[in-house]
Amino acid sequence: MIAIAAIMLLAVAMLPARAFAQEVPELQITSTNYILIDADTGEIFAQRGAHEQRAPASLTKVFTAIETIEDSPPSREITTTESDMVSEWASQVGFGPGETFTVQDLLFGMMLPSGNDAARALARGLGSQPGDTDEQGTARFLDRINKRIQDMGLTDTHLVNPDGWGVPGHYSSAYDLGVFTMYALHYPRFVSAFSTAEYTTSDSAYTFENNNRMLRSYDGIIGGKTGYDEDAGWCLINVAQRDGNRMIAVTLNGVAPDDWYDDSRVLLNYGFEQKALRAQTGGGITGEIARYRDPDAATILAMASADAAIGAATQLSAPVAEPQQARATTAAPMPAEPAPRVAEPPLVLAPPLGAGNNGLTTAIAVAAILILLRGVSLWRFLAASRAQPGAYAHFPSSEFLAEPAATASD
Repeated sequence: MIAIAAIMLLAVAMLPARAFAQEVPELQITSTNYILIDADTGEIFAQRGAHEQRAPASLTKVFTAIETIEDSPPSREITTTESDMVSEWASQVGFGPGETFTVQDLLFGMMLPSGNDAARALARGLGSQPGDTDEQGTARFLDRINKRIQDMGLTDTHLVNPDGWGVPGHYSSAYDLGVFTMYALHYPRFVSAFSTAEYTTSDSAYTFENNNRMLRSYDGIIGGKTGYDEDAGWCLINVAQRDGNRMIAVTLNGVAPDDWYDDSRVLLNYGFEQKALRAQTGGGITGEIARYRDPDAATILAMASADAAIGAATQLSAPVAEPQQARATTAAPMPAEPAPRVAEPPLVLAPPLGAGNNGLTTAIAVAAILILLRGVSLWRFLAASRAQPGAYAHFPSSEFLAEPAATASD
């Protein structure tokens, strides 16, 4: 009974807490929904309608980027097909069927010019199994994304496609997007794509430029992602760093041509001002905390079910070096490994397995409790977390434009 009670307490502790920090009216944010999160502590400094489910447009690509990074090394090649082509009204890289790109090329093509065609090629190419149609391959990829989101405890999100083209049943929220970005910042390959101003593909055939105008206009910017369609309005994620503090601002359904960028600047400035004031007064965290579950720990817990199969150990792939052709902005540097979690109050669980020692420590702690009930040795749990079908393999690597055109998905 004691062991069962311990498991129940662990499960409760792993549930993400709903955050209801108050709106800050004096900021005069014009976007319908927004949230401002401390990227390192999870503290929410301001929000409005943060859990309202809305069409996220191309902010969807943040989810697609992480699944891509988890699934494949950057050097893997994908050949485009007719099913990757998109409407002329959609944002796109502009390739045709039968062209071959590396995963890294498509990742940057998806994140910088917000190519819907690149997102579709990644989802189809990485999701397909022998005998699948293109639609089945894409569906498999989306199933994995939605499972990751569900495992993280983010209940305001469900994705129907990898690019954000407005369709019924495809939605997210400012809260889920902010929390997932906090999680995504643990991946150096994501930060590289998130923060790069210009990128030339490995065959020098294409050069991509980033749609996010704040990359060259905001002091301390790390990176961001733009989004637009008629359902979602103007959407933006930006992450910036000053004095060792990182802030995440998410705005949905903003006002063009400039207000949606101004909203992001105002929110980030407010966060840094609040942190500076706290440093002067010596105050502690007072706001609500954004939390998520580690999806790798959820995989380990699922393996403890009565019908779970424990697999044999497999050799992990070696880390892949960061490509050299990406030209980063002058953004504030990111650490090579995830920043250590603060002790008060911690985010629920640690970064993903493979992202740093904190993730491994969490996995060991969870596995140790499971051992008490199942009698399964620790090394088999850790091996199975890497060998289990559907488990995630890690491959870490070390504004310039005019106002984006009002395409169907930006």
